Amino acid sequence: MLTSVDGTPAVSWEEDYEQRVNPELMTELLHNAIPVLKAVQWKVTSVTEGGCESVLPLTKASTNQHGTHQAALISLSADYTGGLALTTLLRGVPLAGIHRCNDEDSASLWLAAMDVKYRNPSTGHLTATCDIPANIARTVQQRYFNGKRVLVTLPVVFTSNGELVAEAEMRYFAQPSIQLKPTKSNPRISPIFKQKLKASARMIAGLRASSESKNIRVDQSHERQAAGPHGELLANRLNGVLPQLKDMVLARTRHIDETLRSVENIEQVVILGVGLDMRPFRMNEELGRPTFFELDLPEMLEERDRVISEMKPDASVNRHSMSADFKVDKISQLLLQNPEFDPKRPTAVVFEGCSMYFTREENQQILSDIASLLQHPDSLVWCDLVRENVVEGTVPSPDIKKFTDGMEELGERFIFGSNSPTDFFLTCDLPQTKSTTVGEFLGSDDPVLATYQFAVGSK
Repeated sequence: MLTSVDGTPAVSWEEDYEQRVNPELMTELLHNAIPVLKAVQWKVTSVTEGGCESVLPLTKASTNQHGTHQAALISLSADYTGGLALTTLLRGVPLAGIHRCNDEDSASLWLAAMDVKYRNPSTGHLTATCDIPANIARTVQQRYFNGKRVLVTLPVVFTSNGELVAEAEMRYFAQPSIQLKPTKSNPRISPIFKQKLKASARMIAGLRASSESKNIRVDQSHERQAAGPHGELLANRLNGVLPQLKDMVLARTRHIDETLRSVENIEQVVILGVGLDMRPFRMNEELGRPTFFELDLPEMLEERDRVISEMKPDASVNRHSMSADFKVDKISQLLLQNPEFDPKRPTAVVFEGCSMYFTREENQQILSDIASLLQHPDSLVWCDLVRENVVEGTVPSPDIKKFTDGMEELGERFIFGSNSPTDFFLTCDLPQTKSTTVGEFLGSDDPVLATYQFAVGSK
């Protein structure tokens, strides 16, 4: 967090304006993040520290049957005008969902309540203005930069053709994103953090459900149900940024399936970060009804149970859900506490879509811990890894760069990659490792597919 000793912003307003909140940049970022703003041609016209002005043009898309602005769009304009005015006070701090960022250095800002009074019909281009009083602005900055939650009500005034159209009181809260995560000392879950977990899991389910190929087919019915409309929407957004993403996800799904089938007489499947993975239902019969151990954060398991309960699941699937935080908990300890888990049985551990969000040291700890459980000669662990240039932002593909930028805007920044999964697995007590790229697996020479790798390790 960028602060000075006395808890005030460390960067200058001029620098912050140029790099983070100038009107042209914020209009572009908000259009990308909130498509309806682009559709109605809403734009930011002026930004000051503690102030924002925007314009909602009078167009066919923004008007009602009377040719005046839709009331709902006036409220929408109020939301983002007031929100941007508040954002200007958080100098040097990227905004989650808008700027490229991660939880450690970003702010989360949400609208908590609003009261809009409509005075006159809007019959011209509509100007919205939010000017935060100086005393309130000082309080906001002092609280935020001292690590405290901000809850503030801001005024937004609308005028058109020199006439007052509406007045709004917008109540926002702002907080360092890192504070939204539950900890052992403060296990209370934030609704925003819970929503982020759900969105990520639904997006992955949506990617699985949307992946199609003439050469590789996967039963997608369970994933489609798990994704729902929210997951499909998020998946479509990412697919639009990186066209190869469907092939990557399809290859990943198929490679894991084939790896599970390769374990002779498999008895146990451990899925780390299970999310909304429907593999236990999709592959239960095919794998000979093994025991599935599903590990994830408790809030994600709660959402998983809700989704599965609506599917009328096969009751014969032997599943054990286990709450886990891989940054804190030892996976081996959790599994060995379960009387049905036996490390001497043929076991497959799936560590899917996780490695890129942990540091090198954290990945080594997790994989070494998993290795201690692979006590049957046929037991193995599956893991996916990106190459180092993806993390470093030096990959030559502009599509990959757009994709990683998009993930950062969602607060899902990649922080680990490996150019040699085999060598990395050696450091995790997994000497028998085979790896392949998506391109090799699919028989494609697309350089983008060479940046994503699958590794299967064993003792």
